[in-house]
Amino acid sequence: MHSDFPKSNMKRFLWLLSAFLLLFSFLPTKVMADGSASDITSGAKVTGTGYSDFRFLFDGDLGNFSSSAGNTDIRFDSKTPIGGIYIIFDLEYGEYVIVNNDTAETAVVGQYSYLHDYIDLSVCFTALPDSVTVRFNNGSVRLSEIMLFSSSAPPDNVQVWQPPLEGRADIVLFSTHSDDDQLFFAGLLPLYAGQKGLNVQVVYMTDHRNMTNRRAHEMVNGLWAVGARNYPVLGPFADFRIDDREKTYERYRNMGISESVLLEYVVRQVRRFRPQVAIAHDINGEYGHGMHRVYTDLVIKSLDITPDTSQYQESAQMYGTWEIPKLYIHLYSKNKVVIDYDQPLDRFGGMTAFQVSQKLGYPCHVTQQGTWYTGWINGTNGNRITRATQITSYNPCYFGLYRSTVGPDEGQNDFMEHIIPYAEQERIAREDYLRKLRRDTSYALAKDRLIPEPVKDYSPLAYVALCIISAAVILWVMYLTVSSKRNRRHLRRKLRRKQRTKKG
Repeated sequence: MHSDFPKSNMKRFLWLLSAFLLLFSFLPTKVMADGSASDITSGAKVTGTGYSDFRFLFDGDLGNFSSSAGNTDIRFDSKTPIGGIYIIFDLEYGEYVIVNNDTAETAVVGQYSYLHDYIDLSVCFTALPDSVTVRFNNGSVRLSEIMLFSSSAPPDNVQVWQPPLEGRADIVLFSTHSDDDQLFFAGLLPLYAGQKGLNVQVVYMTDHRNMTNRRAHEMVNGLWAVGARNYPVLGPFADFRIDDREKTYERYRNMGISESVLLEYVVRQVRRFRPQVAIAHDINGEYGHGMHRVYTDLVIKSLDITPDTSQYQESAQMYGTWEIPKLYIHLYSKNKVVIDYDQPLDRFGGMTAFQVSQKLGYPCHVTQQGTWYTGWINGTNGNRITRATQITSYNPCYFGLYRSTVGPDEGQNDFMEHIIPYAEQERIAREDYLRKLRRDTSYALAKDRLIPEPVKDYSPLAYVALCIISAAVILWVMYLTVSSKRNRRHLRRKLRRKQRTKKG
């Protein structure tokens, strides 16, 4: 029968199938082909209210900021569709509104009060606008910079922060100052947050604003550079230096800040983030800094308080209680662990965790480059430091396990020893739930004397392949049906011609 099929039909079928497969292949390609956005700020027209001159927003100087005169509207009209807006505040603001002037759609943003806030307009609106208004309705706003980007993902240096890790921090780093995480904890964030992708939350004691606002910008810039992606907690307490723990407590009391207030702050953060591992400064404050000593003293004191509902009841009611499974203290002499920060990391192009903090993180702290810390981390007098193990004083690799509810460490030299990360816990819980669901479903079907269909988890690629095969089969069946009808008509015509020939 196939020998009677017209060859033109077969060609048409093959052409149709090829075109269908080619069209189908574009589906994943469209998603993957998206590149980095371009900066389109300079091509936009800027108008608005609240400021007499908007040029300070585009000079590239984070230190050059201005406070508006009350509520503020800033309108951008662009020849290129606007895909994202990057707003750098000099002081956290809170919620504000983005208006799509093309469609009158509005979006409320800024819920997390990021100091550096990127707004993806493809999430906010049905289509990318050519004109937007940024509206601050809650009084004066203090701004440093604004940038506009085209319709795809922003460049890597644009900080697209994720919210703080409410209730699911694998590690909480209690870092007193904005550069301590790059110095005495050098390598920790690149390895555990950047390379391993664990849930790492940084909780600072101070934001340095009693001295300068620049350090708050340096703080978030440094975190972003070393792979942190969840926004930090910027502590509210004043920064000063007294190389004595009790005198530091006394200074805070003179400011009207009691030890109970300081302790409540730490207890609240522990209950809020529920860390599986907490990491704190040297008990002696590394080089003696009183604020380092106080912060670690508070973390230690919190260990017996955070599980107790009767203490600091407001945070207990808000977040529940929590007992930290493991607390590591820098340079602690008992139950020692040595973290290897000198192995190359794929996430950072082969740089080691220490080098990432040294070369990418610490340089973000521009105001600190003239201090002794720079020589400490980079080396002095021609003695260049390239590995963490070369540091002799306050080495960032050395810690001790102060307390554990999951048993002693057994030589893995890993903060996460005996700990299952939250993401893995969630994966296991999902699998257990699905197994239970399948088991219960199978039981219910068996009771009704039905044979359950096996449940399969298809990968996206397998799903696409299945769709292609199914479509091809459908097209083939359609082709066979049409061709069969044509073939029958062709045979009937031949039979009629033969009958006419015989009659003639």
